Amino acid sequence: MNNLQRRGLVNASVAAVATFAIGSAVVYAAGGPDDVVTPPPSTSPSASPTTPSCAPTWDVVRSANPGEAATTLLGVTAVTSAEAWAVGGLGEPEIPTAVAIQRWDGNRWLAVAGPSPGTTLNELRAVDASEPNDVWAVGRTSSGLGEQPLILHYDGTEWSQVELPPEIDGVLNGVAAISPADVWAVGSVGDPAASLERALVLHWDGTAWAEVEIGRATGGGKSALVDVEGVSPTDVWAVGYHHFQPLILQFDGEAWSRSPTEIRGTLHAIEAIATGEVWAVGMPIQRFDGETWTEAPITRADAELVDVAAIDDLDIWAVGSRPSKEPGTTHAAVFRYDDGRWVPVKGPSVAGSDALSAVDALPEGTLLAVGWKDVDLERETLAIRGTTCPPGP
Repeated sequence: MNNLQRRGLVNASVAAVATFAIGSAVVYAAGGPDDVVTPPPSTSPSASPTTPSCAPTWDVVRSANPGEAATTLLGVTAVTSAEAWAVGGLGEPEIPTAVAIQRWDGNRWLAVAGPSPGTTLNELRAVDASEPNDVWAVGRTSSGLGEQPLILHYDGTEWSQVELPPEIDGVLNGVAAISPADVWAVGSVGDPAASLERALVLHWDGTAWAEVEIGRATGGGKSALVDVEGVSPTDVWAVGYHHFQPLILQFDGEAWSRSPTEIRGTLHAIEAIATGEVWAVGMPIQRFDGETWTEAPITRADAELVDVAAIDDLDIWAVGSRPSKEPGTTHAAVFRYDDGRWVPVKGPSVAGSDALSAVDALPEGTLLAVGWKDVDLERETLAIRGTTCPPGP
């Protein structure tokens, strides 16, 4: 999720054009070879002005698949009118051997080199930027002795690995870059296979990364955080799980505390538009109005939505996947919050099994999402661009 959109630091499109489309019709009649006759307005009592219609859509855009290795994209952030970043892994989806980094130039995604410090595993799971020369990506790495968190930074010239506090194992799943001196990363430490994982929060103060104590907010037992989102330095949100139930945390500038919810299920991502307008997606979707969390209606209960992005407080998108007719396969799912309900957004069918893993948006309506597709047992990248509708009168 990109914090640039909440602070109004970007005003232009990331895509070449992601315009607001409004249908129109022109009615005409030919009265002769030299004359054009316009019919008079109807006087029928049933005649009334028509409102131009708009149907949000999405389409596939070109993305890179370098070399022979399978490529999976897991995170995306929109930065400026001609710059966005997507990250993931190269190799087998469960054990990628090198990080995947791609850059959007307004027309297509191109592969970019980045450090892969581990000898057996390297993967980036999320990316965010506070400005074009301050981009952060987080994930995991390993050289055969367990997994360690991985953080890379782009300074406008190249990607480099950033040093972390010593003796921290585990993975990082989400990152929120509020400013060059205020960045949050979340994940977990410990072994999930043995139910020993606990939530991990790291903070960058412009000089170094440090672990932040959140034990009172999470409580005892297994827990993990999967996404983080910052509205401001004093309003940061994170989601994950605690004992297999949704875990939602909020940072007020001083300490992390739990934001209680009675809704059961799973949470994958969070989008905070303001302190009193927060969305958490998964199964089901939850909405915070400043006081309580409530479940949001959705037209297809079988969709597993894993990321969410807001163009504004009335135009919110989520992506993920839904089961297909063929067992063990899925189709990409794109949903938009419209008139109090989450509804599917139509797009082209993609051959094989496919899914979307991340989405980001800019205030002027640009929307980009990434994921993967499996065609003939080969994994390739999948990237889409969405077209939204203008706000109502």
